[in-house]
This record gives sequence, structure tokens and C-alpha cells, in this order.
Amino acid sequence: MDRVNAILANEEYKDWMEQIRTSEKERRFCCHGIDHCLDVARIGMLMNLEEKLGLEPELIYAAALLHDIGRAVSYQTSEEHHLASVRNSRSILLATGFSGKETELILEAISKHNTTGKEAEGLSYVIYRADKLSRRCFDCEVYDECYWKKDEKNKGVVY
Repeated sequence: MDRVNAILANEEYKDWMEQIRTSEKERRFCCHGIDHCLDVARIGMLMNLEEKLGLEPELIYAAALLHDIGRAVSYQTSEEHHLASVRNSRSILLATGFSGKETELILEAISKHNTTGKEAEGLSYVIYRADKLSRRCFDCEVYDECYWKKDEKNKGVVY
């Protein structure tokens, strides 16, 4: 997990995460900090093992850690966060030792995590699904105010 730990130590990554933390300080709905990112990674790993997908753990963790960093931009502009996450993740991935091919695979998963990942396969599907499953709707104080449709809200733990 050397490259994953390199992401966590990367100054650009830490800056994006701090911007998100600051922007979400008063947020009542699900937040997008390190706890969420690690939940996505660990759920993704469980899916990988249970479904025997054979994905490299560092790719799952890298995509999970980076999938929401674009929120720092979207809180300031109208740009969709998954697109900003792709743009902001490329330099971090390359700086932390991921190959060009690995970077493209991770960026594809990030780009699909809130849109077309449901129809995707492999890493893109894992990040999409793990992101959705990470939400603790069943224990949320603002359940009735959330914009998620009732049938999309998690009613219990799956992984």
C-alpha cells in the first residue's frame, strides 16, 4: 500500500481534503472526508474479495481516496464534482507512482462513480456501488430531508 500511503501524504491531496472539510463544516447530510473515502475503499475491497473480481487493492484504495476530491471545486463553482475529481486526481496519481494505464483506469472509475458506474464493470462498478453502499441512511438524523429517493436509501448494512 505504499502508493496509497503516498496519496495520503501528498500535499495536493491533503489540501483538497482540507478544503472539503472546511466547506462541509456545517453540512447536515453525508460528508465526504477521509472516513467516507476509507469506507468506500473497504467496502470495495469486500466486494472485490466476495465477488472474486481480482482487482488490485491499491487501485481500489486510490480510486476511493480520490473519487470526491472535486467537491472542493464544486462547492465553489457549478462544476460537477466527479469531473473535477478526475481533473484534480491525475497529477496526484502520477506523482505517487501509478502508471499511465493504472491512472486511466482509476480516472475512469472516478468519472463514473456517481453517474454511469451502475452499468460499468470492474473498478468503475466497484467504486460506484461502494460509494452508494457507504451511506448510513438507516441511522441518519436528516433522513427525511435527504434528496436521495426513498428506495435508494440504505436500510441496513450490506458489506
